[in-house]
Amino acid sequence: MIKMNEKKSNDILHKSRYGRESTKKKIFEVNQISSNDSSQSAIRVLPKRKRSNKLPPSVSRCILNCSLRKGTTNELSIGDIVWAKTGKYPIWPGIITSDPETKTFFKKEKKSISMLHIYYFNDAYKRNWLRLKQIFHFSGKNDILAGNPKLMKQLSRSKLKVKWSRAVQEAECLLSIKKNERLTAFFDTKFISSNHDMKSENNIQSILQKDHPRILIPELCKLFFTNGWVTGTGGGISIKYNNQIFIAPSGVQKERMEPDDIFVQDMNGADIEVPPYEKNLSKSQCTPIFMCSYIERNAGAVIHIHSPELVKLCLLNPENELRISGLEMIKGIYNEEKGRFYDNDEEVIIPIIENSKYERDLVDTFQLALMKYPSTSAVVVRNHGMYVWGSDWKSAKTQCECYEYVFNIMVFKKINNL
Repeated sequence: MIKMNEKKSNDILHKSRYGRESTKKKIFEVNQISSNDSSQSAIRVLPKRKRSNKLPPSVSRCILNCSLRKGTTNELSIGDIVWAKTGKYPIWPGIITSDPETKTFFKKEKKSISMLHIYYFNDAYKRNWLRLKQIFHFSGKNDILAGNPKLMKQLSRSKLKVKWSRAVQEAECLLSIKKNERLTAFFDTKFISSNHDMKSENNIQSILQKDHPRILIPELCKLFFTNGWVTGTGGGISIKYNNQIFIAPSGVQKERMEPDDIFVQDMNGADIEVPPYEKNLSKSQCTPIFMCSYIERNAGAVIHIHSPELVKLCLLNPENELRISGLEMIKGIYNEEKGRFYDNDEEVIIPIIENSKYERDLVDTFQLALMKYPSTSAVVVRNHGMYVWGSDWKSAKTQCECYEYVFNIMVFKKINNL
């Protein structure tokens, strides 16, 4: 009797009343194989015209809207992140993966009903097979709450709000990772860390590489705060990554920013990922200027600082441009027109535009400055700050430091009439 109990405990199958199963050991082993297996084809999902009677109308609207955004057909395969609806359980984020028993992610039941195998985020290793009509593409936290107003009340009544929010965080973090790397990034980390009883938040951060924007932006903002560039919640930074734009939030203490505070949007300005609902954060007011730099100059990163030295220089310089020459550090500034860094015997010219009440009102004059000064990699906003961009975050950061250095020297020269 003891041996039988031991055997059951080693391969225990926990099944909830909603049909979700949990096999911690098996799911880990299978995904080590499936994450590297590219032989499994994608399943094309045709959006149904009729609503499912088993889903609330609001959920059906979410599925319909998602289908319209994605096109007439949707391809689903291993590594795709989805929303799933099971019985009376709240809509939950999950990832398509192989079943540890059948070693496949797709099957057909009687009457040719197609089903996909789903692993649920932050739900005690639960997984199960779902019909296609119970699954739709993951669209972010705000979209699902807007399309299903009763969801938050349902989560609050069932005391699943915190658990659900963490599940969404895991889904949003994985969404920024390449599809063919998601299973390895998530499952390897998930099961290794679970043996050490690590918290979910640590798991989320550990699956991200150190040069991922969710890690870089808080780290750089903390550095900029130390430099005195982003005090009083001012300033910000944006990084392009895999054709997605990662943007720091507005009105937050920059030195205390966290990875899940970051906004993610596409090049058209549509939100892809947003911070947790309860944080009540808003996207940086600098976003229109950031996007202008990405579109007009094909930037890889844009930094906005409120440099005290620069404001001093603007007060000492009433002209509409800054001219810098004779300093070694200009060799770290990039000439956009010539496609190379300046030599120390050349002159750097930076345009100055007038300040306005709102950042969005600067877009027109910012664009005009880019047209008039094709060589510049920065635009100064009088008595306000500066926008600097580069091909990547390293280039933008390096140039920002070089600009700050020469501004300090120029202030010294003007004060002393040198």
